[in-house]
Amino acid sequence: MNTSHNKRAFTLIELLVVIAIIAILAAILFPVFAQAKRAAKGTVAISNAKQMALGQIMYAGDADDFFSPVVEYDSNWQVLPFTYLQQPYMKSWGVLLDPTGPIPSIQDAADENGGTALSLYGEWGMGPEQVATTGNYSQYKFGTSATGSQMTGGKVWLYDGIGGVANSSGGIIWSAYGYQNGNVASLSTTAVAAPADTVMVAQSGTWDFMWQQDNADSFDLYWGSCVFNTYGCKLVTTAPVARQRDNDGPAVGFYNWPGGTPTQEPTGLTVWGGVDGHVKATPWRQLMGQTIPVNGGAQQAIKSFWPKGS
Repeated sequence: MNTSHNKRAFTLIELLVVIAIIAILAAILFPVFAQAKRAAKGTVAISNAKQMALGQIMYAGDADDFFSPVVEYDSNWQVLPFTYLQQPYMKSWGVLLDPTGPIPSIQDAADENGGTALSLYGEWGMGPEQVATTGNYSQYKFGTSATGSQMTGGKVWLYDGIGGVANSSGGIIWSAYGYQNGNVASLSTTAVAAPADTVMVAQSGTWDFMWQQDNADSFDLYWGSCVFNTYGCKLVTTAPVARQRDNDGPAVGFYNWPGGTPTQEPTGLTVWGGVDGHVKATPWRQLMGQTIPVNGGAQQAIKSFWPKGS
């Protein structure tokens, strides 16, 4: 008995329709996956900042309530930033890596030497006090250049940090340039007027925001040595940086290399830890744009970087 079977294959049109549907779904889902990945990296960055904030608080608990210095220089040419000094409390070099930013290829967190380099060229910064710097490098003012004045409305805002310096180098280390020789104590935890509003550590391109350099408008764009810049030989914002949106990074808040015209201050989010130990992500312009009256109301200071209060 012969039985005939009708075999039906997919037509070319059906295959094309299926492929088109898959392509549409992929186009919809891939951006969602990218956003989820970016959000996950932001969560890790917040967690790492929390570890550093807690490390500072524990350090202060063992140091008569004083925060660690921004940096320690010794006579053996050692440069030890706060991220290195706090390592006994963090116990992880990997905490210094910021997954939302570029990871320097020169770093190797597997050994102490790699960790030292990571602390030097890592991606978190702490603001030094004006009194820890010297000469003309203490002009802590924001709004004296074109990009800054756009944010300040033509006014000049003051700012300051919480970290001191331990410097026994005798001036023999070029990188100690701009810092006081000898010791300048950091602020104590009780000396900060508004702990929840004052930045202790923040995403950065350098470990001290490069505030000790000869630049009166340090929140604007400034050229530094390539090895100290997270983005290499590009101009960096010598202040907290914004890394958490698509428009962050070298294209925003940077000069066009090798010079050129300044673009604008960052518009993305900055992860930062407060003196009280809390951590959050705040729009860069909001973090840097809120001011308080100081000196009897005669001047304005950036709230997040004015530990003395109004």
